[in-house]
Amino acid sequence: MIPERSIARRIALQGLYQLDVQGEDFLINQLQDFINESTSDPRIRDIALCMTRAAWEFHTTADQWFGRLAEKWPVYRMATVDRNILRLGAWELTHNPQTPVKVALDEMLHIAREFSTLDSIPFINGVLDAVLKEHLALLGQKQDDPHNH
Repeated sequence: MIPERSIARRIALQGLYQLDVQGEDFLINQLQDFINESTSDPRIRDIALCMTRAAWEFHTTADQWFGRLAEKWPVYRMATVDRNILRLGAWELTHNPQTPVKVALDEMLHIAREFSTLDSIPFINGVLDAVLKEHLALLGQKQDDPHNH
């Protein structure tokens, strides 16, 4: 049985992809319907909607981070699915402390295996690892600190 947060992450990724392609109008007019059609479980719906909205609100900041950390791959050149896996992962690593870091990273790599190409997995791993290191440095923590979420 797949955990509900894992299902919600996959739905959130698909919602982010739609937002990226269709724009803000999708957020206002279609996101809730899209999520409702994706699952009948009200708890998964709530989690997916929260993740999608929060990651989208964070996407401009995340994109600036990615542009700096992956200089050879400007955000606009990244595959749409990879860009949105990174956005969801960066949001979860930096703004969702109830998810352990290892779980968030592992989930994003599983999602990359499912929705992207094998070539994208090391790229996504590297960028998210760099985001995590910078985030923890800003908080005065180290990546192997047991007190990290």
